[in-house]
Amino acid sequence: MYFEKDKFSINYDRNKTELACLEMLVPEDHLVRKVEKVLDLSFIHGLTRDLYCQDNGRKNIDTVILFKILILNFLFGNNSIRKTCEEAKVNIAYRWYLGIGISDPIPNYSTFSQNYIRKFSNTDIFEKIFEHVLEVLFEYKVIDTSIIFVDGTHIKANANKKKIEKKQIKVITDKYHKELKKEINDFRELNGRDKYPSDDDNDEGDGGYTIDDKTGEIKENTNNKNVKEINVSKTDPDCGVFNKGEHEIQLAYVDQVACDTHGWIMGYEVNPGNVHDSKAFLPFFENKLLKFKPETICADAGYANALCAHIVQENNCKLLVPYSAPKGQRTELGKRAFEYIPEIDNFICPNRKLLVPWNINKNGYIEYKIHESECGNCPYKKECLKGYAFKTVRNHLYEDCMLICRDYRLSEEGKKIYPQRKQTIERIFADGKENHGLRYTRFKGLQKNINIRALLYSCLNIKKLALLKYPTPEAIRKREKNKLNEAQKASFSF
Repeated sequence: MYFEKDKFSINYDRNKTELACLEMLVPEDHLVRKVEKVLDLSFIHGLTRDLYCQDNGRKNIDTVILFKILILNFLFGNNSIRKTCEEAKVNIAYRWYLGIGISDPIPNYSTFSQNYIRKFSNTDIFEKIFEHVLEVLFEYKVIDTSIIFVDGTHIKANANKKKIEKKQIKVITDKYHKELKKEINDFRELNGRDKYPSDDDNDEGDGGYTIDDKTGEIKENTNNKNVKEINVSKTDPDCGVFNKGEHEIQLAYVDQVACDTHGWIMGYEVNPGNVHDSKAFLPFFENKLLKFKPETICADAGYANALCAHIVQENNCKLLVPYSAPKGQRTELGKRAFEYIPEIDNFICPNRKLLVPWNINKNGYIEYKIHESECGNCPYKKECLKGYAFKTVRNHLYEDCMLICRDYRLSEEGKKIYPQRKQTIERIFADGKENHGLRYTRFKGLQKNINIRALLYSCLNIKKLALLKYPTPEAIRKREKNKLNEAQKASFSF
């Protein structure tokens, strides 16, 4: 039967007083209830208590409420603390999660910013929150550390790409490349050649900047040796400039993220956008992943280099990376046409002549050469030498590590593991960028982005755990359907 509500009834319902409480108004299956059940944030009190005066001054806003505002911000993809605080004024579920009554005021959006500047910025609170969430996941026994998927993604910085200046920098050699250089010099010394000079000579000079490989921060430099010119943002000097496509430049940060086979985030690291994945991976692996004692690290082609393979295998772990095509123009008499004999450390050409070790360059590639006088009347001579006096084939000092990676990639286990990247690490990035504000950052400065990202990745884990422990009826039906399909596949394969 058709019904129209008159204006008097509408105004009456708007102004009538009812006795109600937040507990009654928030649905039992709401996400905030599930999050509250799986994670008790009262441990934050212990992390922040010493940052405030205990017996003097005004009472501060409960620090758990401040961090819950940020969690709501990422959990529902607002990517704006101001928008989250405005939403909390009218959203009953937000008020229930924050523990703020219907008539009580919501903290101003600037409250967290000021507390961060004055109290939290120089602490490890955010990292400890992420670690606590990991501990909760281990208590629930949902993480499998045997296989770890690693990848990097660029996150657009809060900076104007038209405001860029040129600066002179000196890239500090990290310890991994120093170890490689030491082995290179040992090899040269063994073959009667002079050592390469160090790139980190402490000659005094004026001006310039350095990039700290550990933090990615740009610092003033007093050494003009081995400097180069790079683009630096005036708006956010900590972010990096990289080429997006052929011509477009982008100011961004790059996140290194690791997860297990079930998609639980186990570690993260934030670097300027101009730091390559393979360079950022080495300290990330040693500082964040090695403690989990993984059996396999699965990464994309950006990590397929000899030094990464050497470091990973040196720690009793396998590196799984896809095939990476050789750079440069492909020829019929390239490296593939030459057979390597490891017993004598020589290459044999198609005409069965030996190419012997001749030199090793600064990047760790051993050069195997043969002079044209030894080629004689070889039918491939003209095409092979191309007018040069020597034919050179290069092999990296750690080439054996890359061969181990190749064998693992072609194994049945490797073929089974690598396709899981699209449903683990790549799905984390897709979900984070689409639903949780990971596509770009509103915060400036490397350290602030590191801290904020700790909470964002914690939120992704918290949400996943909440939906796993307290699934919706639709999710339960999907799980049962998937189990039935798997059982049918198993019966057909049998």
